[in-house]
Amino acid sequence: MGLFDRFRRSAPAEDADDRTDAPGTEEDLDDVLTDEEPDTAAEDAADEDEEDLAKAAPLDRLDAGPWDSEEKFGEENRIDLGALRIPVRDGMQVRLDAEEGTERILAVTLVHRGGAVQLQAFAAPRSEGLWTSVRTQIRDNVAQKGGVVDELYTALGTELLTRIPVRTKDGKAAARVARFAGVDGPRWFVRGVFTGKAITDEAVRDDLVAIFRGTVVHRGTEAMPPRDLLVLTPPKAAAKPAPEKPGRDDDIDPFERGPEITEVR
Repeated sequence: MGLFDRFRRSAPAEDADDRTDAPGTEEDLDDVLTDEEPDTAAEDAADEDEEDLAKAAPLDRLDAGPWDSEEKFGEENRIDLGALRIPVRDGMQVRLDAEEGTERILAVTLVHRGGAVQLQAFAAPRSEGLWTSVRTQIRDNVAQKGGVVDELYTALGTELLTRIPVRTKDGKAAARVARFAGVDGPRWFVRGVFTGKAITDEAVRDDLVAIFRGTVVHRGTEAMPPRDLLVLTPPKAAAKPAPEKPGRDDDIDPFERGPEITEVR
């Protein structure tokens, strides 16, 4: 694969009992994630607690990111994908996850050293956050699948580690594993889903967190309903770092299938 790969949204995954899934791979997310945009019609803001409306972000966001394009941010080589400007790393692969049929880009997945993080950016109110309510929705979704959710308190804030029990083709017990993070910014919300070695290898996770935090969000000035996806575009200028020498850590076969997008209702 080259630095950039364009994937179409895959057909719906078959039942878990008919698949052989390795825990922690991106294709393990099919029951938690969907390609639909958030449905705000069913949400009644009047019923939300004040805590749900508070913005959730790292305490040092202004210093360490992710940043708004109107803020002062660190200088480094970034790929311009419209709403998201992503730091470049040697050996990193960038996958644009597009909607089947329309080719509209729904998310960007960054694959590095056998781990991956999928990023999406959404419009948000100026004074209200989304991450607290989104966490509740993720918990409910996982619980419906008989899974377990652990809250983790990290430099990114509150994250969710999700595990959904499944049976593989040969009848063995397995788990679908993903780690969700979210950051509320000025009139935007960015959600990241870590998979693969980003779950099990702390060094790989640190690299992907650094990429997440080095990202710049370009919200634009147009009015948008909260939770609408911000527009992602193909790169305007792509830096091509020298590829890393292939090895076990660079085996990204688990990520060949296009990911699915978080359902935020």
